[in-house]
Amino acid sequence: MLLLAVAIVVFIVVYQKKAHAMQVNLQQQELEHQQAMLGLVVASQETERERIAQDLHDEIGGALAAAQLIINQLRSNAASPQAQEMAQQASQIVGETVQNMRHIVRDISPAMLVRFGFRRAVTMLATRLEATGMLVHLQVDASVETWEVSAQLALYRIVQEFFANTLKHAQAHHLTLDITTVAGVLKLRMSDDGRGFALQPEGQGKSTGMGLAGIRARARVLNADLNLTSAPGQGTQAVLIMVTAADAVPVGALG
Repeated sequence: MLLLAVAIVVFIVVYQKKAHAMQVNLQQQELEHQQAMLGLVVASQETERERIAQDLHDEIGGALAAAQLIINQLRSNAASPQAQEMAQQASQIVGETVQNMRHIVRDISPAMLVRFGFRRAVTMLATRLEATGMLVHLQVDASVETWEVSAQLALYRIVQEFFANTLKHAQAHHLTLDITTVAGVLKLRMSDDGRGFALQPEGQGKSTGMGLAGIRARARVLNADLNLTSAPGQGTQAVLIMVTAADAVPVGALG
């Protein structure tokens, strides 16, 4: 009887261990599936961005260029000062529209990142913010540019979205971006001194409508830990930590 009881206990323990291992394996498979699906969604978004950028450049850009030529011809043949002034104003409007379209194409297309590299692309984003009077401090580790382009693009979109949110909503005077790599672990920290907001749980409230959903999605694609903090009157901060090497130290050891 004693041997039978021991055998039953051993069987139960072994069964529980196997059941737990199977559950962990299923959870890991589900996580990998979700990660793969999310990666496909983000890749599809980038493909669509590139298509839209190309359409804007080819179709709208071509139409605006033609309109500018016609306006210039009208201005040259204008019989009165009033007509010349109207043609000049129309030409200015078209010129401003062309510049705005170029900004849009540059923002939504990854071509700038591929052409100039991650650090210069981020610097160009910062320059646009500084043109509004905001002070921007950048420190970007050069090792980022050794990554696969897809990973650089995901990180670039995170930075781009945070910068856009700061410009549109924060009413900030200062913005800081710091990207460092230590012992195979990348740490990105972005912060502004803006008005902040009441950060709500993921999937709830207007905070996800301010572009944070896109930041979170791309952080998941990178398999990175992301911590967003904000409060009214206290600015906003995003800290992203990601393992970039197989021999990296544990994330928790970085503090």
